[in-house]
Amino acid sequence: MSERRTILLDGRPVAYSFKRSRRRTIGFSVSHDGLSVTAPQRASLGHVEEALCEKSRWILDKLDKWADRPEPRSLAFRSGEIIPWLGGDLRLEIEERGVRTRVRHEAGRLVMTVDPALDGALRERTLKSALMRYFKREGLALMAPKVQAYAAALDRSVAKVVIRDQKRRWGSCAPDGTIRLNWRLMGFPEALIDYVCAHEAAHLVEVNHSPAYWAVVEQLMPDWKPRRQRMRDEAHRWVAF
Repeated sequence: MSERRTILLDGRPVAYSFKRSRRRTIGFSVSHDGLSVTAPQRASLGHVEEALCEKSRWILDKLDKWADRPEPRSLAFRSGEIIPWLGGDLRLEIEERGVRTRVRHEAGRLVMTVDPALDGALRERTLKSALMRYFKREGLALMAPKVQAYAAALDRSVAKVVIRDQKRRWGSCAPDGTIRLNWRLMGFPEALIDYVCAHEAAHLVEVNHSPAYWAVVEQLMPDWKPRRQRMRDEAHRWVAF
């Protein structure tokens, strides 16, 4: 369970979410929700606050950058809303008919059919689940061949490609060769999807982010640096929800 605390960093009050875990080191993350701190069970609060002060410049810089970004979009699942798709926009249309929730993509529109008897929170959950399934299905069809191609270029094999719901990661590569990718990537331009696929395929050769790893990425994608920077600067533009 997390708790809310406040600390003074360079004369500026900063609220943060604090929790303890089994991790061995103190971890920091900054997002639209603000600063989150995770500490080992035995770390004293004084040690945690000392670590926060040591990282104050980084923390304040990240908080300011997040403050300049627009809030993540929130879908109400009403006709006329805009859904990001492969770097462009699709207009959402809701058709209340039938009993099964379906999604189809046609002529710049994403059409969803829903049981007219559903309303309130149940209707929203049903539509959200259906949209996520659609993104996952289309994501697997698009991204799995990309990952396989990058892996083949490195003379490596992929055990499996999985499209899943991940809040903090765009992708990951497991020791067994399974590559997991975030379904939200389907909102991104293909150039950035390609970067994430190449990034994860490179982990089949180098497991960490050492200079040797980035050399593998460059072998696959010579212009990886501007793509990575664009991911960092503009990712929020293409996240559906």
